[in-house]
Amino acid sequence: MNISSYSEIDRRAVLDLWARVLPLDAVTEDVFETRVLLDENFDPSTFLLAHDGTRLAGFVLGICPRRLSMGDADPDGTRAWVTALGVDPSGVLPEIAGALLDRLEGHFRSLGKCEILFSTYPPGYFTPGIDRDAYRPLLDLLLSRGYAEIKQALSMDAPIVLFQVPESVIALEARLHTEGISVRPYRRTDLVAFLGFLERTMPTDWVRVERANLRNISAGTFSPEYITVVTHAGGIIGYCQFEGSHFGPFGVSDAFQGRGIGTVLLARTLERMRHHGYHDAWVMWTDDKAAKVYRKFGFKETRRFSILRKEL
Repeated sequence: MNISSYSEIDRRAVLDLWARVLPLDAVTEDVFETRVLLDENFDPSTFLLAHDGTRLAGFVLGICPRRLSMGDADPDGTRAWVTALGVDPSGVLPEIAGALLDRLEGHFRSLGKCEILFSTYPPGYFTPGIDRDAYRPLLDLLLSRGYAEIKQALSMDAPIVLFQVPESVIALEARLHTEGISVRPYRRTDLVAFLGFLERTMPTDWVRVERANLRNISAGTFSPEYITVVTHAGGIIGYCQFEGSHFGPFGVSDAFQGRGIGTVLLARTLERMRHHGYHDAWVMWTDDKAAKVYRKFGFKETRRFSILRKEL
């Protein structure tokens, strides 16, 4: 078996193998280019391929920051990520995956990295972690190699074609209004205050995503109506957005947690999604605590992932 860095000669073989071994997470060539090859931190030397003769037997996609800072996702510059790992079913999973991971982990150590996360790389993850049901053999293999589960993430989906804001949420929104808290669509004149709120309270990657969306508003390819904000005393204290049928992210300042603001945000955003013609809504990544709120509006768990970490 020969292990080498990614080459464009293998592009089609990689995409085909990806679709076979990670069927719930197959990617198109466009997605592959956008989220892998064009990622600012992409490095062929950490995208490793295993060949058995002329046959592509497996691959592992590793990432560590090179050009794009990870901010609070990598505060000490000591983290690396694995975002995809696949082995041809006709091969021996422990042998092929083990050889790929040994080579990748050794390379990360040589770069001074101290830990690997699977697979929470903010700019370009495909799933939050390893699907606990669909890819159980892969999960068991990683656990046997010293990767430990640090948390679980859920994906959830809901039909919204008949969604209406419940009367209880309307009453909650009215009560919040008497406290000076308003939930309304984003306005372009909110831009500076909105960015300030994001940079003070939200993860670095959420700020990066929202900056891109705000630029797209200026370019006419993203609508201000896709963002909902919460205001208090002239400032922004929360927000939510959607892109197509993808709901989120959304968040509220810590000082205003526990008042039901998130419930109102969620309901009003789902209502706006329905107004724009979407029949369904989905969220890729949430936790069991937030899932309780989602379930109030018809969301059901569709996938559950293990987020893994290994010290190098």
